[in-house]
Amino acid sequence: MARTRSAHRRTLVTVGAVVLTGCALATLTLLLTSPESPVLLWFAAAYVWSVAGLVLVDVLAARRALRDEEARLRADAGVSSHVLADRAVHEERRRLAVDIRGVLVDTLTQVRDGAERALTRPAGDAGAEDAGAGDALVASLRTRTQVATSELRRLLGILRVADGTDGPVHDPVEARDEVPPAAGPARATDQAGRPPRRDVVETAVIVALGAAEAVINTSARDGAVAVGVVVATVLAAGAFVGRTVAPVVTAVVQSLVFAVASWLGAPVMSGVWLVRGVGAVLWRTASGAPGRAELGAALLLATTVLASREQEPALGVGATAAVVVVALTGGLLRSRTARRSAAAIEAATLLRRRTAHEVALAVTAERVRMARELHDVVSHSVGLISMQLNVLEVATTPEARVRALRDVVATSDEALRELTPLDRFEEMPAVGPRTVEDVLALVDRVRATGGCVGLTLVGEPPATQMGVVYRVLQEALTNTMQHAPGADVAVRVRTTADGTWLSVHDDGPGPAGQPVRRYGMVGLRERVALAGGTLEAGGDATRGGFRVDAFLPAPTRAARTTEVLG
Repeated sequence: MARTRSAHRRTLVTVGAVVLTGCALATLTLLLTSPESPVLLWFAAAYVWSVAGLVLVDVLAARRALRDEEARLRADAGVSSHVLADRAVHEERRRLAVDIRGVLVDTLTQVRDGAERALTRPAGDAGAEDAGAGDALVASLRTRTQVATSELRRLLGILRVADGTDGPVHDPVEARDEVPPAAGPARATDQAGRPPRRDVVETAVIVALGAAEAVINTSARDGAVAVGVVVATVLAAGAFVGRTVAPVVTAVVQSLVFAVASWLGAPVMSGVWLVRGVGAVLWRTASGAPGRAELGAALLLATTVLASREQEPALGVGATAAVVVVALTGGLLRSRTARRSAAAIEAATLLRRRTAHEVALAVTAERVRMARELHDVVSHSVGLISMQLNVLEVATTPEARVRALRDVVATSDEALRELTPLDRFEEMPAVGPRTVEDVLALVDRVRATGGCVGLTLVGEPPATQMGVVYRVLQEALTNTMQHAPGADVAVRVRTTADGTWLSVHDDGPGPAGQPVRRYGMVGLRERVALAGGTLEAGGDATRGGFRVDAFLPAPTRAARTTEVLG
């Protein structure tokens, strides 16, 4: 509010200074010319000089605003959209990491610490522990595991849209950034294209002033009222009513009145009315739009007004010429500045739109990637811990309980280790540095929970693809543990010169004809597609159960395919 009042004060001071300067120049003009009607000439000169000063101030302010807008555009263009996208991705990663640390990391840490505390108890106490205490430990660990599962589902629901599809990227640019029209601001008109009431009132005043000046001047000059001159002046002044709704038509009508009246020997009378009655029409037409019609109408009016002044004294011709030059030049300058300003604003808006769109795409891609990583890491670990807790619950010997507790600790440690980069606001690697030993360890952990997994390895996948191979096997085995516990699983990995084939088949109940669109499968398809491969998952119509098949082309072949498609 204070800033607005300060701006209003500056505007009033500027206008006051311009008007005072115009009055001083009008007085100087009066002293240099010594006219017959000094009062009217002084008012006309003061008006012309003041309008010229305000035009100059307006043009300078518009040019200053244009330079500021162009400077902002250059500054915005100097900041790479990739830099802004990286900042937005880092902020998104930081925000989500807070949620992940708040429940997932803390819960998995509690599970690990609880299992470690049970392992560190003295053997005598462990042997004397009753069945109720053991059940309480299992129940406590299972409750924390369920909390982690619920939090994982919540985060996946935030990061992905329902059914595993990505949501549309909405344009973040608000409606206020819409590009304004190139022309200067137009005043509101009444309904049905009628001229504003202000123009109607102003036209009546200008017509009355023009008629009075025509009567007075012709009577003084010819000794009688020249009716033709009065009528021509009234017609030219009356056309002012269309200044806002139809400036081109108004300028053409005034041009015809000036030209026809001069040809008939009854030229339109100059006077104070012409300063506003013609000057405002010239300004409006020249500054309204850059079209040929507007420019042509403005030049036509300026030419006919100046050409029909042959019967005027030198002082009247000079005053009319000043009005025409000030209005025409000021309007053209204002139009040019407004067009350049609109172009700069449009360029800046398009730049902001493009940058915002790229940032939104980067953030969306980061959310999808984080959803994929979260599901692969946490879902498998939580499912495996649940199976290990089942083993712990039915363990009948201290040695079996120790093995189950150690498996829970190891699984929790691995999940926390993979979540550590995200917990530190860092990027979780899309493909981890996995080896064949990691695949064997994964299968052994599933077997330790009672699962029957057969593994066949033919050849060794490339090191650059082992991360994808590991994730596909991890997700497929996790699905089997969750949806077909106790089912036999056959895992086959075959690598040739063409690529790597992966097959995971279980003899469980299968998907019962329902489409497979879980978060994990959506993430796997994205991960395999990024490696240039394909993945199919669903029920096996021939042997029953559920089957996951993937193919990863050899790295050189995948690179050639990407180059051809690119």
